[in-house]
Amino acid sequence: MRSFLHLAFLLLILPAAHAQQTIYEESRVPYKKEVYGGILLHGDGWGLQFYHAKYNTARDRRLLGVEIVGMKHPKEVKSFNPYYEDSRGYFYGKANSLMIVRPTYGRKWQITDKIRRSGVEVNFIWGVGPSLGLAKPVYLQIGKPDRIPYESIVVERYDPAVHDVQNIYGRATWFNGVNEMKVNAGAFARVAFSFEYSGQVTGLKGIEVGATMDAYQKTIPIMAELEGVQNKQLFFEFYLALQFGKKYT
Repeated sequence: MRSFLHLAFLLLILPAAHAQQTIYEESRVPYKKEVYGGILLHGDGWGLQFYHAKYNTARDRRLLGVEIVGMKHPKEVKSFNPYYEDSRGYFYGKANSLMIVRPTYGRKWQITDKIRRSGVEVNFIWGVGPSLGLAKPVYLQIGKPDRIPYESIVVERYDPAVHDVQNIYGRATWFNGVNEMKVNAGAFARVAFSFEYSGQVTGLKGIEVGATMDAYQKTIPIMAELEGVQNKQLFFEFYLALQFGKKYT
């Protein structure tokens, strides 16, 4: 009877011992910092981000970083010159391309830690900082004279009073107008949750989901205000970011 009880006890504790081996309980060295970056997608464009996080406590991290994102107008629709197959697509009515640079200060607060190596760490994030809206004039390839076929094609800054579907051949290269870029100063804020799932102890892989708001002192003229189109000075977006990086001890 005693032997049977010993055997039963062993059968009970062996599965438990095996399960405990899967628990993420390796020696945990306190981290000092994280360095990570990634690509983000939002409702009106995409961008890149880079962040440095310094540990204040095991759960609280101070964030410093920068994001660079493109911002489209919801009314942008790509068009093509129907008479020339080799023409480049353009956005009719688009007056300026908007790129936003966001130097950011914030915090990253751990909500739940990993229990297993294959687990997920959940964090709450907030960030604030200046928002620098870089508006670059749009240049187009314009056919001369104003009829088909064109005798020549020239590059001109888009002017809604002069250019229309009759004389727009296509989009000029992005670098046209860089020297005319204007900086629009504003402010930026975001809140987000991150889900980090790297199987490596010092590795960092994650998905971040959140919302951002860029606010400027005046309206940013992305589009020519034709046919009821209106520009904005507040840009509210939901976003998804894929992130990769490393933790340092």
